[in-house]
Amino acid sequence: MDVREIKKKFDEASEELRLLYEATVDVKDRLAIRKEMNRLHRLYVIQLESDDAADDGAESETLAEVRQHLEPLGLAPEGTPLPELARLAALKITEK
Repeated sequence: MDVREIKKKFDEASEELRLLYEATVDVKDRLAIRKEMNRLHRLYVIQLESDDAADDGAESETLAEVRQHLEPLGLAPEGTPLPELARLAALKITEK
C-alpha cells in the first residue's frame, strides 16, 4: 500500500472517530474512543516508519551495486566514498 493510500485511510478513520467522539456524552465512551484514536495514530506511525525502512533497504542495495561496478575501475583507492567514485567516473567518461 502506498503512502498516499495509507494517509487517506488514516484521515478517514480519524474523522470517523472524531465525529463519534464529539457526539458522545458518556465519559467512559469518550475515553474508549480516545484510546482507539491513539492506537490508530500509533499504527499509522509504525506503518510510515516501516515504509521508510523498506525504501532505505532498496536504496542501500542499489548503492552497493553501483559501488561494485565503480570500484573495479581503479579510479580511487578502495573505501573511497561513493559520491567521489561517481565523480571520478564521470570525469573519466567526459575526458574521452
